[in-house]
Amino acid sequence: MSRVDGVGEAPSAERPTMPVLIVAVSPGCLARVGGLPLVVRAVLALRAAGFPEIAMFARSPTEAAVALLTGRGVERELRWIHGAVDATAAAGSDAVLVLSADLLFDPRALSPLVGPVRAGAMRLGIARAAPDADTRVAVCSATIVPALVARFSAGSPSLARALREIGAPTEPPRVLGPELYLPLDGTRSPRLLTHGLLADLARRTAQSDGYLAARLDRHVSRFLSTVLVGWPVTPNQITVASIIVGLAGAAMLATVSYGGRLAGVLALIVSSILDGVDGEVARARFEESPGGARLDLAGDYAAHLATFVGLGIGLARGGLPRTGVWAAVALVAGVGAAMAAMHALVVRPTLTTTGDLHGSTDTAPGVVQRLAGRDYTYLLLLFALVGHLEWFVYAAAVGSWVFALGLLVRAAVRRRPPLGQSAGATGGAGMVSQGRNGAPPR
Repeated sequence: MSRVDGVGEAPSAERPTMPVLIVAVSPGCLARVGGLPLVVRAVLALRAAGFPEIAMFARSPTEAAVALLTGRGVERELRWIHGAVDATAAAGSDAVLVLSADLLFDPRALSPLVGPVRAGAMRLGIARAAPDADTRVAVCSATIVPALVARFSAGSPSLARALREIGAPTEPPRVLGPELYLPLDGTRSPRLLTHGLLADLARRTAQSDGYLAARLDRHVSRFLSTVLVGWPVTPNQITVASIIVGLAGAAMLATVSYGGRLAGVLALIVSSILDGVDGEVARARFEESPGGARLDLAGDYAAHLATFVGLGIGLARGGLPRTGVWAAVALVAGVGAAMAAMHALVVRPTLTTTGDLHGSTDTAPGVVQRLAGRDYTYLLLLFALVGHLEWFVYAAAVGSWVFALGLLVRAAVRRRPPLGQSAGATGGAGMVSQGRNGAPPR
């Protein structure tokens, strides 16, 4: 859907310009969803969406919520509204987006609502999934915001109640967008909202998940994330745990026992699941960082390479024939070549363009990432169960090189000028030199 006023991850030219007033008057504002109080989550989501001015009215902001905002560097940017006088001074725009903090939302869902409103009027947002639910978000003329804050100061328990009490003219309501919008109420508990949050994040990153990982790993990782997101554990700590488990699995593949190799493959599957948990927790708690992304990427590369080195060592120790040894060498070399090509041709350009491997709108990198994921661990499990891991080596030795060459061919095709475009349009690099009057030299 289009993003009005840049709500969501819009280009800087479309950044939102409307100020926001967050109303934290109900106990539900402090309910923890995805490891954060809803009121803190609202501030972080709106800041990430680029809203330039965020104010908050709270009857009694808790020390925990203020500490969390301070720790994120947000508290200094937040304007606290204590009464109608503050609201009058803060009203520097024709319209203000007012929302209740007992709400889990994606700012893009507010896009249809954001826009001008006539003086002295208000426009309500209607939840697409629950049109009869109490109003949790509205766009109000700046002239009625002081009266609205006065109602909260007088004890009005909710945004819907305060809007009814001021009795301002109402413009036709607008249905909110299809993105995440879940109010906390008697039918939706904090746990249910956390499940909704993680499911929404999973949909956003689905195109880069492996085909089997999306159907198997993600169900387990989402369960673990639901638990760990509320624990005092950082995404980087989960990443380190994933790396350690993956390297331990690779070491067990280097053994010659059936049980040791099977345990190694199971450890690799656990590592793959944890590799999904760290990202889910980071996105749920707004804790993504360039350092965390680099650690995760380095861990993936280390686990991949160590797995195939360990597999080759274990099979060689178990009496692999000479052809098998050469296949193992070709496999390790092919995996190294595939990782180098993947990083140079897909990962680095995607990170440079979008800053997020999951944020690209180009489906091609997503398909490549799926093929380069850890789905192979399930093939390893199958071959380990039947006691013939060498079969995997022979197949993967060919497959790794096919994948690496496929990436190179894809890059060459993408760089080729469109059919019918003149060679001069390529800027002259590699162009056949032309003789006088455009004729090629002899």
